[in-house]
Amino acid sequence: MTVKFINSKEYNRFTYYNSNRELNERHVKKLIISIKMVGLLEEITVNEQWQIIDGQHRFEALKRLDMPISAKIRFGASESDIIPVNIVRRGWSISDYIRHYSSKGLIDYVKLEEVMNNNESKLGANTLVDIYCETYYRAPTLREGKYLFNREKGEQMRDIISKIEPYMPLYSHTAKFVKALTQVVKNNKNFNTKRLVSQIQKHKLNVYPNVTDTAKSIVEVYNIRLNDKNRIF
Repeated sequence: MTVKFINSKEYNRFTYYNSNRELNERHVKKLIISIKMVGLLEEITVNEQWQIIDGQHRFEALKRLDMPISAKIRFGASESDIIPVNIVRRGWSISDYIRHYSSKGLIDYVKLEEVMNNNESKLGANTLVDIYCETYYRAPTLREGKYLFNREKGEQMRDIISKIEPYMPLYSHTAKFVKALTQVVKNNKNFNTKRLVSQIQKHKLNVYPNVTDTAKSIVEVYNIRLNDKNRIF
């Protein structure tokens, strides 16, 4: 791929892709301080149309400092290069990936972004991605644009969590507990919410630092005095 370097204060010539992640104001301010102290350590990367592939925060910092934009032009670079270039530098957040793929029209990400934007609960981004996942959530799946959204499963888990909350207010919305609960529910088609709610009112459900042990605790409490036919695993 052909590369050449430029220095320019023609700020208006530079553009963002819709799938660039949103600017983090705190990060821009840190870069401004760093550039003032030691200068720009690495140029930004653009394609021949001056569309920013990597370095939008550095671009914004230089622009505010009224300094020339030092850029490396990679001829032939495109929107598809944005994620590979950025993940090796400053890891994208879950929200960055969701916005990126949603902007490209991937319907599962569009739906997931809608859930995230309308979320008024105590559930965090990681938890929402987990409970609305069609199968078992794995981070690489989300990063590679292969996430599958299931609204019915997500709403089911939110309903279960809301029913548990009065009896486990400290843990019911924590990421590790919800992940453990989600695994148990997805593993057992015969899972009964009323049964679990009833059991945690009578028996202590231990929450551990790791998901595996917490899931075992949920299963143990659920199965107390239950016949083999109705037990979960």
